[in-house]
Order: sequence, then C-alpha cells, then structure tokens
Amino acid sequence: MMNRNNVMIAALGLAMLFGASSCSIFKPSTDSEGSGKGIQGWIETGKEDTKAISDKTKNEAKKVEKKTDNAITEVKEKLEEIANSQVNGTLDGDWAIESVLGKKAVGETAPFIKFVPEQNRIFGNNGCNIINGFFKSSFADKTISFNQLATTMMLCGDSNITDAEIGEALGLTVRYTMENGKDSESILKFYDAGGREVMQLMHRDFHFLDGTWAVVAIDGETVNIKDMKIALDVDEKKMHGNTGCNIINGELETDMDAANSISFSKIAMTRMACPNSGWETRMTMALEEAITAEKISADEIAFIGSNGQQVMLLKKTSPIED
Repeated sequence: MMNRNNVMIAALGLAMLFGASSCSIFKPSTDSEGSGKGIQGWIETGKEDTKAISDKTKNEAKKVEKKTDNAITEVKEKLEEIANSQVNGTLDGDWAIESVLGKKAVGETAPFIKFVPEQNRIFGNNGCNIINGFFKSSFADKTISFNQLATTMMLCGDSNITDAEIGEALGLTVRYTMENGKDSESILKFYDAGGREVMQLMHRDFHFLDGTWAVVAIDGETVNIKDMKIALDVDEKKMHGNTGCNIINGELETDMDAANSISFSKIAMTRMACPNSGWETRMTMALEEAITAEKISADEIAFIGSNGQQVMLLKKTSPIED
C-alpha cells in the first residue's frame, strides 16, 4: 500500500510538471512583423534591426567623412593661399634683369621688372621701352607665368640691346626658383617648359629710402640745423626738403645696374639770404656727390660718395610728407 506521504509527493511533482509545460520560455514579440513567428520571428526581426542600425552608422560615417574631406580641402586651399601670398610678398619690389636667354641683359637704360602682387601686375623696362602686364604664380609647384604683356613702341638707338629677348623670355617662362646670392641679395631665375634658364634677376629694393629725413651729419661733421631735412619718394622719383632756410627740390634716380645705386639731379632751391649758407652749400654738394645709399637701421640711412666715404647721414623723422 502506497504510503500517504509518497502519494502527496507524487501529486506535487505532477502539478509542477504540468505547470511548467503551460509557460513559454520566450517572450512573445510585440513587433508586427515578428509577432506570431516564435523564435524564428525574433531572429529575423533582430537581423532587420541590426541592418537598419548598420545602414544608419554607414550613412553617419559617410557624412563625417564628407565633412572631413571638405575641411581638409579648405585647409589645403588656405595653406596654398598663404603660401602664394608669401611668395608674392617675396616677389614684391624691383628686380634688375641680369641675363636673358643666355646673354647679359643690355639696354639703353638698365632693364628691370617691378612686381605689384596685390594687383598681380608687373611694370618695368626692357632696356628701351616700358613693359607692363600680369603674372600668376603658385608657391606649391613653383610655377609662374606672364600674360597680357605690352610695351611702348619707341625706336631704340642701340641695336645690340636685349629688349626683344626679354619679351620672348617672359613669354616662355613657366617655373621659377629663388636663392640668396652674395651679400644676401635675392636671385630670381625663370625657366621654360624644358627646364632651360631663360632669365636671371637680382632684387633691387630702394623703398627703404622713402620718408622724411633729418640731416644729422655731412662729411662726418655733425649738423645742428633744426629744419635741415629732405623727403624722398622712390616711386615718384622725387626729392624735396629744406636747407634750414631755403626750399630745395630735385629728382631721385635709382640705378638697377648696382645695389642701392642712386643719384640726385635737377637740384633747385629758393634764393633767400641765409645765416647758414655754408651748410646749405655743403648739403647740395653732398647730394650731388652721392652714388649709393646704405641702410644703417630702420631709422637711419647714409649716402656714400664715389670714394666710398659717407657724405651724408640722415635720421627718419616721419613717412613721406607732401
């Protein structure tokens, strides 16, 4: 006879068995597509969710990549712009043409080119006629080209000058190099498409002369005349000032054949009687004797005579005065 305790245990076991069989171990899907599909529906729905997340991630990644590429492009363009402004700034000023197409550059006047980077323009002289046009340069690949070149049509007295070669060389130029020569002077070289050097130029910057200068010494002797000064304008080729008594005017010429070569001509002044006429005469003589200018500092320059001696020492008082 079955023990009462054993019967109760058996009944409890059956109850637990039937209770467990009536419960699912999987939570039914609430998704409309996965609903009613059991475990397979859940797997397929999960795959679809994963694919949607993956596609979204890829789209976001593409957006980030595009933004990054745009940012890199903008940075490259900015760096190129900065680099070009640097080289254009370096090109700024006057350049004496030293040689062209394998020949020494020869002219009735010294041939030169003046770069004006803010306008992408050049001006100059081919040794006989005035030249002007436009240029385009790139710092990244060291390219440079000239276009819309034009010249005046004056007849040249000397048939041996290289004016035609200068125009030809500028038309052939596609690349450049820049290096330092003796005395730290910048040398600019132009090359054609085949790599042949077609022109060599030397930097000639006279703009350190611009401004109004007090005369502090003549022939090494200190000048103590308050109003003795001159104002120089390189682009206008003008000199005007005061001897301490009379107004003085003249022309300033810069020579491309040699660094810092200058000369003063057509000097004229008013004729007031002056107590310091001796210094006035010495001032005009010093200007006539000057053949080069020397930059001592940002505020001091000196004029040097043919014997290599300083004929005038000047100290800047202000920018160019009208």
